[in-house]
Amino acid sequence: MKRLFSVLVLVLLLSTFLTAAAPYPQTTFTLVQGLPETMKVGDKITVIVDVTSDQPYLYAQGMPSFYYPGKGVVSVQGGDHAGSGTAARLEITYQAKSSTAKMEGGVAPVHAVIGLRYPGGYVAVQDFVFYVEVP
Repeated sequence: MKRLFSVLVLVLLLSTFLTAAAPYPQTTFTLVQGLPETMKVGDKITVIVDVTSDQPYLYAQGMPSFYYPGKGVVSVQGGDHAGSGTAARLEITYQAKSSTAKMEGGVAPVHAVIGLRYPGGYVAVQDFVFYVEVP
């Protein structure tokens, strides 16, 4: 009986070590260029973010997000995408479209959301928020 118990404990320990999950990837998001605090109507600025990972990802994607869609500051394109790898540069261009004077605080909250999808379903995401005034 003691021997059977020892074998069961050994099997349990080995199965725990063999099925241990792989460590999460170490992902770094570096804001190279953001949006200024003030833009004039018609100004275009590109947000640039570098991403690096210690493990290969399936793809990297950058998308714009807005509190006031279509007003104040808008994106010129829908976002940016990079294929698999361990490093990428993502760029999203924004344009000042209209005054933010009537918006809460007189500014438009503008987001650049950057994400990396890894094999196995893990996703690393970073949100960069800018508060832009357009007089």
